[in-house]
Amino acid sequence: MLMQDEHTDEHMTDTMIADPPEPLALSAVGRPMRHGPPSRLAQAGHFLGHYVEMCLAMCIGFGVLDLVYFWAAGRFGYTQPFSQLPALSVLIVTFNMTAPMVVWMRFRGMAWRPIAEMATSMVILAITLLGVGWLGIAPKSSLAIWEHALMMPVMLIPMLFRLDLYTGRMEHDAHAA
Repeated sequence: MLMQDEHTDEHMTDTMIADPPEPLALSAVGRPMRHGPPSRLAQAGHFLGHYVEMCLAMCIGFGVLDLVYFWAAGRFGYTQPFSQLPALSVLIVTFNMTAPMVVWMRFRGMAWRPIAEMATSMVILAITLLGVGWLGIAPKSSLAIWEHALMMPVMLIPMLFRLDLYTGRMEHDAHAA
């Protein structure tokens, strides 16, 4: 507390001067960090929320970009590109779903390593599907459809390997350190 005496400025008063409050620290995904460990329900909600965000980004990506692919393929005379161009279709679908997911994760403030892990899992799926098609285990004409169906479940694999990040526990650990 400052004490007023006869040598101080007449505008000073007996008030306490406090330091300005510290800004809230933000997590890896741009959310304020919590105090104390998150509850199991909060962890499940954080995980599910991130999963749904990634699924939405992927769905929007393939919804819009697959239309562009079908339009472009049609311009070259391919009316059924998934069955007529199966390998190219798998690569295009991989890009159409992965690129928007990467952009959204980066927009949300995720570090490059988990983004790369998630994107790599999509590429591994594409390579696996191409191998399945080339080995004759599944018809090549169905590979792009299988990719659409499997991309979101495959996305769970890197998420399960980084539960601390995707459940929000890492945010608590970073705050505690």
